[in-house]
Amino acid sequence: DCEFDKEFKEIFQAGFEIRRTIGRFFVESVARSLQMPEFTKLFQKDEFSAMGLRRYPERVLVNENMYSDFDGALLRELEHIDSTITVLTTFNNPGLEVLYKNQYRDVPVTGENSFIVNIGKLIGDIVDNELLSAKHRVVETDFTRHSITYFLGPQFDADISRSMTNKTHRSRNINTKSSE
Repeated sequence: DCEFDKEFKEIFQAGFEIRRTIGRFFVESVARSLQMPEFTKLFQKDEFSAMGLRRYPERVLVNENMYSDFDGALLRELEHIDSTITVLTTFNNPGLEVLYKNQYRDVPVTGENSFIVNIGKLIGDIVDNELLSAKHRVVETDFTRHSITYFLGPQFDADISRSMTNKTHRSRNINTKSSE
């Protein structure tokens, strides 16, 4: 149905624009707070930005590859660290956990009109680890879970080989001993 497609496209595009605006304001805020005005120049274009509608259906079958190597928890999304800036909406769906001080902790749900902004490894590298990336995962729930992810990455021709202060990259995440 063409009307459905047009309406979906308009709603999806509006959601994309809202998340892109949040991501760009976040970039501007980081640049101001870290006194790194050149940081915003890396994000003037966003050819690699993407938004996804995530659906985690209720599981019927489970195999050994679905368990955490860290603590044995049953997972829907494996433990990982993002690379760029992520703007996430979880609605009223629990299940997202972040690793902090060697323990996974529940992340509060966003509700209908709020967002979570996550810093990825590449962003931490670019700002000399003044912002730390967080390892996170989605644990199994007994219902179908939905979320929306938006990833804001540097523009195609951005020089990301060195940090804003011209240092080589040396990554950390919030669970390393030096950041506790």
